[in-house]
Amino acid sequence: MSDRLLLVLDTAGGRWGVANDEVRSLGRSGVGYVVGTGAGAIHADRVLEVAARLPVRPAGAVVGRYWPEPCLGVAVHQGVPVVVVNPGALPGALREPRRESSHVTRE
Repeated sequence: MSDRLLLVLDTAGGRWGVANDEVRSLGRSGVGYVVGTGAGAIHADRVLEVAARLPVRPAGAVVGRYWPEPCLGVAVHQGVPVVVVNPGALPGALREPRRESSHVTRE
């Protein structure tokens, strides 16, 4: 892969990248965001930025040992690894909105 224009998201303790040309809409949803794509919705805790010219490289065998789900490659954004995802084959962390835990206790 080559340099890409990516929408960089933060959710589930990780950074994720989506090719900017895949993004159709962006909106708030509860405590997070929903990114609309042609393949469906991506849920994120935060939208960090649209990052220009991030070099995206194939994940390779080493990353494959630690990342079992399909991805389009990896990049580095502000010194942090970014998993570049295909909106048509999202990892579980991006498919469903994360719910806030309730702090209700029973007596």
